[in-house]
Amino acid sequence: MKLSSKQQAMFWAIWARAESEELPVKSTRNERDMFRRKVIFQACGKTSLKDVNSIGDFDHLMYSVATLACDYQAMSYWSIATERRTVHMIGNCARQIGEIVGEPHGWDYCRGVFDQAGLPNDWMDIPDNLLMSTFKMLDTHRRRILKRDFGWQGERSGQPLGFNPHRSYIHHSSNLDYQDNYYHA
Repeated sequence: MKLSSKQQAMFWAIWARAESEELPVKSTRNERDMFRRKVIFQACGKTSLKDVNSIGDFDHLMYSVATLACDYQAMSYWSIATERRTVHMIGNCARQIGEIVGEPHGWDYCRGVFDQAGLPNDWMDIPDNLLMSTFKMLDTHRRRILKRDFGWQGERSGQPLGFNPHRSYIHHSSNLDYQDNYYHA
């Protein structure tokens, strides 16, 4: 199973409502299983929930099931799943830039990057189709600062340049160190 137990629970909770909206009460178990497999296939091209991947496929499936369940709040939530993840990455990248340059939040520093790129000052005003480009631009800027100001060389030198949303940067006198903080919910 590629989905986490939390994702499976989210699916089954909304699936129960979708099934009750779409199928007659007297539907057999076989009819319910066939309907579920049909919905999974139409949403993400997989024949079983076991084959659904935990990001793109899951987002499409949850949106489809929310639509069948007539759950407009869930439809709204799942329709922008990719954008929510990208905004989360932008927020973490901005925090990291702030940590690297020694500013509390990093947004003021990022606004300068946004302005230089001709983007709105506030990330919430950036069009959806430019969010990933905005993240890439901030990540490139973050890497540039690490290389230019702190001489980071990359993973082989024990100074990773790749983006990790769980990474925190810590100043020790004139040196910069990092810590990867993984939270298990």
